[in-house]
Amino acid sequence: MRKWQKGYLSIEASMIMPVVLFLYLMIILAALYMYCRCAISQDTFLLGMRAGGFTYGENEYGEVLYGKEGEKEWSVHAYVEERLEKRKNSYPVYSYIEGSCIVNEKNVCIQTVYGGSVETMQKQVQKRNPVAMIREGRKG
Repeated sequence: MRKWQKGYLSIEASMIMPVVLFLYLMIILAALYMYCRCAISQDTFLLGMRAGGFTYGENEYGEVLYGKEGEKEWSVHAYVEERLEKRKNSYPVYSYIEGSCIVNEKNVCIQTVYGGSVETMQKQVQKRNPVAMIREGRKG
């Protein structure tokens, strides 16, 4: 009877340890997934804010923010696509697969589809003109 009790603990441990290690692995992967999702969301929002700062000389304001010097045409779409392509493979585990930019008169909307999910992450940012904001503030 005593021999039967000596081997009992090692058999139990050999069944429980793989389950415990698997749970640790799942927690680590879930943390990496959440980190990548948050990083992509933050990058997309910041990119939308920068793209919303583009102006084309309207309201006596001729400077373009976040553009390339020396170009006549400033394209928000080209800027967003270039930045998305640079950041595409910089996330550790789950990178995004594709991204798009929709620009209208008041908003810039950037959509990304990231790996590991079929959902579309969308950030919509209102366009801002810093000079117009300062003028409005000085009026009041």
